[in-house]
Amino acid sequence: MLTISVVNGVAYGCLLFLLAAGFSMIFGVLKIVNIAHGSYFLFGAHVALSIYDGGGGLALALVGGAAVGGAIGWICERVVLHQLQGDYLGQVLVTMGLLFILGDLAQLIWGGTPRMLSPPGWLGTSVALAGGMYPVYRLVLIAISAVVALGLWWLIDKTRFGARARAAVDDEETASAHGISVPRLRLFVFTLGGLLAGLSGALGAGFIGARPGLDIEVFLLALVIVVIGGVGSLGGAFFAAILIGILDSVSKMLWPEASYFVLFAPMAAFLIFRPTGLFGRPMVVRAATRTGHGKLLRHPMVAAAGKAVVSSCERIPRPAWAALGIVALIILPSIVTQYEIGIVSLCLIWAIAAIGLNIALGYVGMPSLGHAAFFGCGAYAVALIGKYSQFDPWTTLVLAVAATAALSIIVGLMVLRTKQVQLLLATIAASQVVWGIALKWRSLTGGDDGLANRQKLYVPGLDDFTATNRLYFIAAAIFVAVCVGSVLLDRSRFRRVLNGVRDNEDRMSTLGYETWLYRFAAFALSGTVTGLGGALFAFYASFVSPDLLSIAISGQVLLMVIVGGAGTLSGPIVGAFAIILLREFMSSWTDRWQAVEGLLFIVVALLSRQGLMGAIRSWR
Repeated sequence: MLTISVVNGVAYGCLLFLLAAGFSMIFGVLKIVNIAHGSYFLFGAHVALSIYDGGGGLALALVGGAAVGGAIGWICERVVLHQLQGDYLGQVLVTMGLLFILGDLAQLIWGGTPRMLSPPGWLGTSVALAGGMYPVYRLVLIAISAVVALGLWWLIDKTRFGARARAAVDDEETASAHGISVPRLRLFVFTLGGLLAGLSGALGAGFIGARPGLDIEVFLLALVIVVIGGVGSLGGAFFAAILIGILDSVSKMLWPEASYFVLFAPMAAFLIFRPTGLFGRPMVVRAATRTGHGKLLRHPMVAAAGKAVVSSCERIPRPAWAALGIVALIILPSIVTQYEIGIVSLCLIWAIAAIGLNIALGYVGMPSLGHAAFFGCGAYAVALIGKYSQFDPWTTLVLAVAATAALSIIVGLMVLRTKQVQLLLATIAASQVVWGIALKWRSLTGGDDGLANRQKLYVPGLDDFTATNRLYFIAAAIFVAVCVGSVLLDRSRFRRVLNGVRDNEDRMSTLGYETWLYRFAAFALSGTVTGLGGALFAFYASFVSPDLLSIAISGQVLLMVIVGGAGTLSGPIVGAFAIILLREFMSSWTDRWQAVEGLLFIVVALLSRQGLMGAIRSWR
């Protein structure tokens, strides 16, 4: 049984290698963390299944799957990503937006029912192996992957294209000076990466099939492979893919509840102690060479309208605006419906989570795609404490925030040896470990069935209010308290030091500041505040699930901060209200609201990265 599991892991690793090889080239040459890479895999699988089911044959299905992956890659780089060279955070926003759009598009075209390709003829038979029977198709997949690996090795190591690609990885500026057309090289590499992902999906249609959510799943595995193998290293990607495939197969057989920990913990360890991976080279992210940030908000008509609005608003002093906001929170339940009160409560909860991320991203410039770990930790802590103890709800809330603070400290100690894009990847790895625990430890967390939370926060004097109104007033009070804390933080010396670390860490270190300690304190505080939002969400929804720990939630909080304006006091609040209200409106109008949210990711990344409050600053 173990032998079969190992061979199955090798086959799965070979499939992942085709996906990871394209991702590694894109990451190594273009310096792009292509979160939409798994979407090329998903489209390749669906197109291959459609061609095969339509009578086109397996060979044509493989060609069609590879072609659609390459075509999507060409379009993405040519139309969008070439405008964001060197801007890794903008690239993350764009590719996450593409992930949402392509995921919804795949469901619109092919539906949400899982599909699987049945190999024809002798490929659908099995052979005796280690006392059991093993599918021939998976053995053929191993052989095809080996041939493709040899072809890629020849392309990278023995051709002029490979020499140019290696030169661009080592020093893009010098490569351009020697006559290498880097833009053409980037387009070709991205197209080739998409083609390999599409081919991987087409081959995987007969192994793991095609289903909603597979795009994120395979992307995360490709990310693990590239981090462990090393950026830009084909041999490292092949070795790491086989290793990850075997680990995944064997751990699912021997210890299913720890299978995701076995995969993502090594990734986190490599990012912390050996960021270059086993065979990779140090990666330097260059400054952005082109930028359209703020283009939309600098348009003469938009700027003129903005200045007029800002001038009118500035006639009212800031304390008066704060008083108006508090009055609005108080009288709101008497003028809107219970449903609308529930939506506002949700906006307040997500605003607290966004304020937390803003401490790390806005004040210190530390990007994170792992804050869902803290949000979900707060929610799960409430549900678990309520299930296994007799504490009152307020004690449960305090303990949940303390648990999130502990997790923030642990994760901060792990990931803050890294910076920029490596920090972004490290937070993803840490978040996926927590997500894997919630998903697989069914005896504790309920797995994908989630946990119910029957506790209700109670305040004396609110007995005559409905449950929705009680939660609203509690969430509003905590939100106001967090806002007061944010104002005190914004006016503190601590915030000014954080801004100095963000703008020039070397200079701050020279001046005698322990910059790592400041970054660590900001990260821990950031995760704790986000966890407070998650704990309140458990009381709001009365249910928690692993979805709260997903990368999509991290992306949503990141979008809230950037839409409103990172580093501003009211930006995260404005962004949270905008995103949640947009989601509620779109979800009532269409089931494909994620595509609209994905489009917003792209627009913000390309045109208005300073956010609404940043625009107000510039208009002022």
